[in-house]
Amino acid sequence: MINYIISYKHPHRHYIDFEIHTSTNGKKKMQFQLAAWRPGRYELGNFSQNIQKWHAYDEHKNALKFYKISKDLWEVDTSKAKKISIIYNFYANKLDAGSCYLDEHQLYLNPVHCMFYIVSRINEDYSIKIKLPNDYKIVSSLKQMNNLLSAKNYDELAESPIICSNNLRYDSYIVNNITFHLYFQGECNINWEKIKNDFSAFTKSQIEHFGSFPVDEYYFLFQITPYRSYHGVEHTKNTVLLLGPGNEIMNKRYEDLLGVCSHEIYHTWNIKAIRPKEMFPYDYTKENYFRTGFVAEGVTTYMGDLMLYKSAVFNWKEFVKTQNQNLE
Repeated sequence: MINYIISYKHPHRHYIDFEIHTSTNGKKKMQFQLAAWRPGRYELGNFSQNIQKWHAYDEHKNALKFYKISKDLWEVDTSKAKKISIIYNFYANKLDAGSCYLDEHQLYLNPVHCMFYIVSRINEDYSIKIKLPNDYKIVSSLKQMNNLLSAKNYDELAESPIICSNNLRYDSYIVNNITFHLYFQGECNINWEKIKNDFSAFTKSQIEHFGSFPVDEYYFLFQITPYRSYHGVEHTKNTVLLLGPGNEIMNKRYEDLLGVCSHEIYHTWNIKAIRPKEMFPYDYTKENYFRTGFVAEGVTTYMGDLMLYKSAVFNWKEFVKTQNQNLE
């Protein structure tokens, strides 16, 4: 078991504090790897540039020697330790659909950016305790009990963004006995009835197209900004959507909201359940090259829009408009 504790003291400074606690399993050396590349963005991120401090200790709080092997790989001398603790911080001041962000209003994590796996122990269970203000709620597709989250391996952790806030708004809809959760972070006026009707329609259309849904529940996690924004990142059981300005998402930006959401949920099959062989397994240390990007993104873009038309959420004029925009 790899135990994480996450906290922060001064949210306006954007630094998040992390602790890793685990056993050494008798190893004389242990290597801690932070991802350089991530699924969902399919590009190098070099996330280790956001780490300011990094220290290692044994079970008696004695400092352990460590060496930086590469920009995102640390090796620790554990020859005299039975247990190990890693203490580090991470600068989180970028708000998009695939980033980490901390301020006075929320803690937002993409674990693949900021949380390590132990080399040769990537399939080990994770326990994540998050210390938060009492009125904050934690939202994630990970298994949760109060402020404690758990993941069955690093792949699941990496695919599970986390939003913690005291002003999240929530509703849900059900299609084929599957619950689809809708969480909004940020100021906006939400017409829940309209959103749930439209989302139910295109979700049902996509499930009928494929015959079943790959997971037992699904989370739409919206980051709504006061400025113009548009971005989405897919994961196995969830997606994060960045959209703004908040006062336009039910009118001027509503077609964009529908388009990006239909696109991202289509990815649940195309690139997640149906993954290029070059990505079995994911290699988080470097680029994962594959030659079918036009299938992963091109087909998903077209089919996401087509499902909006087939479900009557888009009319013919709106569908043609999206295709013309895609061809520009």
